[in-house]
Amino acid sequence: MSGITFLSENLVDDAVLSITTGAANAQFPLTNIQLATTTRKFRSTGNTVVVLFDLLQTRDIDTVALVGDNTTNLEVTAATFKTSVTTDFSLSPVNTIALSAEFNIGYVSITQVSHRFVEMTFTGSGSFAEVSNIFIGAQLNIPLNSFSIASFTYRHDDLTQNQFNDYHQQFSDVFPYQKRLAGTMEYCTQSEQDNLDEMFLRHGRNSPLWVIIDPDSEAMTDGQFKLAMYGYMEKMPTWNAVGGRLYNASIEMNQVV
Repeated sequence: MSGITFLSENLVDDAVLSITTGAANAQFPLTNIQLATTTRKFRSTGNTVVVLFDLLQTRDIDTVALVGDNTTNLEVTAATFKTSVTTDFSLSPVNTIALSAEFNIGYVSITQVSHRFVEMTFTGSGSFAEVSNIFIGAQLNIPLNSFSIASFTYRHDDLTQNQFNDYHQQFSDVFPYQKRLAGTMEYCTQSEQDNLDEMFLRHGRNSPLWVIIDPDSEAMTDGQFKLAMYGYMEKMPTWNAVGGRLYNASIEMNQVV
């Protein structure tokens, strides 16, 4: 694996959202996109819906990502977006977000633009389109660094709770699997340590962030999505000096449900 990308400062959090084509299901309003959990989601009344994001001022954008409800399925089969300094998108190129129904996530990186408005079009799998969380903003990329192979761990925790009666019959409360990623980022420079530490302190354990570890699927089959996650830090990272003004940091993340 080479390189690691974090998506931290999400411009969607403070944006003004509106629907320009289609409508929202009253039980699943558009503002649910701005909530941290994936189970409170936005759902349209038709199979196609267009959403306008007003970022309130010109902001740098190079990455857009989305996730669906992590307890069910990704109810979007296609997602595209345009950016502009105004609400006129007639000359704006269309950017397509790569999606994975299996891993319930999608994202794309583009050449950075400085724009105020983003127009996103979602297509569902039948009678509606549904999305839980969206990231719009600039990535924090550590191009020559990633989790060390020796420390890297990837797993799914089974949250099912089992009980047994006197006859040893099993009764299960079945919950969805929860993805977990962990590892040590080795040999971070002073500048990388400063940027990463600022991000860790901004998020803590109560504000989710996105991480992309294997965007080219070099380490694992489907690593582009398998090793991408919208999650919480399990604990605050620990920094260790390794000499030559280089630093290691251990990080553990659990998927947002």
